[in-house]
Amino acid sequence: MKCFNCGNVLSNSDICKTCGEDVALYKRIVRLSNALYNDGLAKAKVRDLTGAAASLRQSLKLNKNNTDARNLLGLVNYEMGEVVPALSEWVMSKNLQKENNIAGNYIKAIQSNQNRLDTINQTIKKYNQALLYCRQGNEDLAVIQLKKVLSLNPRLIQGHLLLSLLYMKIEEYEKAAKSLNRVLKIDTANTTALRYMHELEKLRKGPQSAAAAAKVKENANRVAYRSGNDTIIQPTVRFRENTGLSHVINILIGLAVGAAVVWFLVVPGYRQSLKSEMNKAAIATSEEVATKTAEIASLKESLATAQSESEAAKTELALYAGETGLVAAYENLLTASNAYDAGDDVAAAEALTKIDATKLTGAAKALYDSLAAETTAKAAKSLYASGYADYQKGNYAEAITKLSKVVTMAPSDADALYYLGRSYQKSGDTANANATFTKVIELFPGTKQANNAAANIK
Repeated sequence: MKCFNCGNVLSNSDICKTCGEDVALYKRIVRLSNALYNDGLAKAKVRDLTGAAASLRQSLKLNKNNTDARNLLGLVNYEMGEVVPALSEWVMSKNLQKENNIAGNYIKAIQSNQNRLDTINQTIKKYNQALLYCRQGNEDLAVIQLKKVLSLNPRLIQGHLLLSLLYMKIEEYEKAAKSLNRVLKIDTANTTALRYMHELEKLRKGPQSAAAAAKVKENANRVAYRSGNDTIIQPTVRFRENTGLSHVINILIGLAVGAAVVWFLVVPGYRQSLKSEMNKAAIATSEEVATKTAEIASLKESLATAQSESEAAKTELALYAGETGLVAAYENLLTASNAYDAGDDVAAAEALTKIDATKLTGAAKALYDSLAAETTAKAAKSLYASGYADYQKGNYAEAITKLSKVVTMAPSDADALYYLGRSYQKSGDTANANATFTKVIELFPGTKQANNAAANIK
């Protein structure tokens, strides 16, 4: 365990021997965080993922630097089908502990699999579409969309829970039970699934009670008595005895009626049925042709829809992947925050220049603006002083590197842009020198720097 103030390893004493800070309360907090991590690990081993996630979140509330808890929380989220929260935890873990951190392997495994990233994007899009269908009251479309989602991501617990609710609403209780059982196989103590299962049992018992009452009523009409050790149940239907003569008369009447039916009804009907079957065959053939035509048109439409969804998924993926994607932006933002906390304004400002601020929203955008306001001006001033000193000493390569960063951080700094051009000129790079002097003239017309730049253009 390291001291929160100086970073040195702590001893058994409640006072840090290096900086003299009282670390008694800090030690208790770290131990409690580790205990919650161990509890989450034990629950994860028996697939109590909901309980594991709750314990791990409490552990991180006490100690946000507990990378073991953060990595395990990412794995739990991934196992529950929540890939984006899992990636977020692993990215934060990697920035908190850059060396010997397995979170880097997890991130690399996902980012290196382009098909997996495409599947994640399609899952998110289709699940949101299913939610929209539910709000609009289109349960059938929502069920179809959720089946597609779960075929892409079978472990998405939220998808199984929503599908079970839809099945319960349309009274398909067996399918609802199967969806809830799938959830409980993934997360054995999922409280939402258990609550839904309890409600499902109530719905199932309603119709069974009515059937049981009907059976009791039927049994009440039966007459039973005992003969020795045997129980004899008298049927509820009573029969009447018939004489032999009545049987013969009934048979003769039946034969006569049957002959009449065959002569007057069956034969003409048979002929008519032949004609009807021929007409039906012709109609069925026409309908089959029309059906095939409609299916071809539907398949073409489905193909066009799939192609448009593929393009949309690629566009959405571009927002996350690459050096300018959201993942890289959050990594650079965390790097800038850590550098700022360490007092390194230059490193923080350099990290901020690598971020496309238009892709940030909410708290991330607010943090970016705050860090930029605090560090950019200071860093530009510091780099300019260092770069100008290198220029005076004749270290033109160093001067070019530092002054280029100043121009990026502070585009309104005319001196930095002018001396960047002079550094290019002194190093023999006439093309870049002339281009830089031209920018000075265009951006700062009428100034001393612009006049000097015009005099140096060759």
